[in-house]
Amino acid sequence: MLQAIIFDMDGVIVDTEYLEFSLQKEFIDNIKTHSRPITLEQQSEVVGKSLKDIPVIVQKLSESNLSIEEIRTRYYQFFQDLFSTVDYLSIFRAEIKEILRFAKQNQLKLAVASSSHKAHIDNILTVCGIKQEFDLIVSGEQFEHSKPDPTIYRYTCEQLGVKPENAVAIEDSYYGMISAKTAGLTVIGYEEKRMLIDQSLADYMGKDMTEILAVIEKLHCPK
Repeated sequence: MLQAIIFDMDGVIVDTEYLEFSLQKEFIDNIKTHSRPITLEQQSEVVGKSLKDIPVIVQKLSESNLSIEEIRTRYYQFFQDLFSTVDYLSIFRAEIKEILRFAKQNQLKLAVASSSHKAHIDNILTVCGIKQEFDLIVSGEQFEHSKPDPTIYRYTCEQLGVKPENAVAIEDSYYGMISAKTAGLTVIGYEEKRMLIDQSLADYMGKDMTEILAVIEKLHCPK
């Protein structure tokens, strides 16, 4: 029986994942020490990773002589500069409101479980006018290991008071799907074709929030 819906944020609620991804290549090119192009497949390794973990992948791709800490410092600044000017409402998947409405009507609990920093999550949800709709907001920075580690989803279900098998996760990234599946949740994938992401772990797929709502309705009221 479905009792809770847990959303990833970047790439699901708002199209920030692709926005960051589209500019990461320039960041990597600026510090890399080789002349080989960074392929789409290589860069796609960062999708769904936490802000803490991305610099490790960036160092590997760039083969930079900079320390991880220096890359992390520069990437944090890049991240802050990028998202300080974003119009979040323009990349907000507003159809999510229909899912939130369905959840309220059917007494389903709602949560966000994102690898992003709590301040980043809170800001986006507030700007989009939906923060108050969620029973719980969880950030990957609360844990030693974020996605693909399953702890974030296990913790979220525990705090909501539901068993993982009675919850559904809406995810777009491979790492997020591993996290949710390992924790025992059903996964609905938000389809992403612009980046090379393995979404094969999803139990169901939706091209948009309307299709995802249709899946949720079937899971909640199976015939």
